[in-house]
Amino acid sequence: MRFSVNTKELNEALSIVMKAMPAHSSISILEGVYMYASNNKLFMKCSDLSLQIETEIPAFVEEEGGAVLTGRVFPELVRRFSGETVDFSGEKATVNVCSNRSNTSFQSPDTADYPEMKRVDEEFSAEISQNKLKNMIRQTIYAVSTEEAKPILNGVCLEFGEGGILKMVAIDGFRVAIRREKIENCTGKKSVVIHARAMQEISNILSNGEEKIKLVFSNTHIKIDFGHTRIISRLMEGDYVNYSGFIRDTHNCYALVDCRELQESIERVSLLAREAKSNSIKFSFSEDQLSLTANSEKGSIDDSITAQLIGQPIDIAFNSKYILEAVKFIEDESIYLKMNTSVTPCIIEPVEGNAFYYMVLPVRMFTGV
Repeated sequence: MRFSVNTKELNEALSIVMKAMPAHSSISILEGVYMYASNNKLFMKCSDLSLQIETEIPAFVEEEGGAVLTGRVFPELVRRFSGETVDFSGEKATVNVCSNRSNTSFQSPDTADYPEMKRVDEEFSAEISQNKLKNMIRQTIYAVSTEEAKPILNGVCLEFGEGGILKMVAIDGFRVAIRREKIENCTGKKSVVIHARAMQEISNILSNGEEKIKLVFSNTHIKIDFGHTRIISRLMEGDYVNYSGFIRDTHNCYALVDCRELQESIERVSLLAREAKSNSIKFSFSEDQLSLTANSEKGSIDDSITAQLIGQPIDIAFNSKYILEAVKFIEDESIYLKMNTSVTPCIIEPVEGNAFYYMVLPVRMFTGV
């Protein structure tokens, strides 16, 4: 093989595909970067057999061929190259990588030994703009469980329903996050669960633009094609939890608050709350004000914002991390906080529509405030 690529483009491609390379694997070849040059393109991929990321960049190819180069050294070497191009050449198991005055020789296993992920035949598909999908992931993934007791909760549930609506759901033991968006060219109904790691990498590659992408599903995998880059992920096995029983429709009190004011107040109060073992913030709702307080051995804080309350005043406490994560990703100007008692969940919903539904469990009221 003999080919050359632009150093900057190679670095960018490596930064993309390396996200799918396992740090340690029982299959040693997966700890390398697969490359194959032909037709004036360099195809690259990394995979842990659950997640695969592949991309391609322009290349000047004199003789086609491929290699699998060590993921621990090769990307670091390329990052330090000072030349504008990187030249590859080699025969059989030896690959020479040259740039400017640097010349490195790598040993490569046979590319034919690199495992192939299952082909993703299109059995179901839908289209959505990149910015919508990116926001949906960002506004739900924080609530994914990291516990191993219920592995299915380590993923995000995607429900494609009637009327071209995609519902994205994440649940841990303390929160429920639900986002809804209109999608296009949806070929039916389907419910899948995708591991949070794959969802995060999908989000990292998505742009903030309105360009549409196609989500392609088989029974076992999802594929998203970004043009020069593709992500393939295995779907999680098993049924997602029946979360309909968590949904609360009736509440004794509603508080209308400015979302950014609430976020900023929580951030201020959290500075003291996190110094205490409980990491809790007390919310005290009155007719026209919400007071947030926290105590710790380092001190105490009392902060307040304007709130419009419908119903009886109520005191309720939350883990500062959980309530902040539920609020800071919301883009709406104003939101409703809906409650029944100090020991039942608080629901966060938009003033109009049903684009999101966030539920946060309260914590035991701390003393001294």
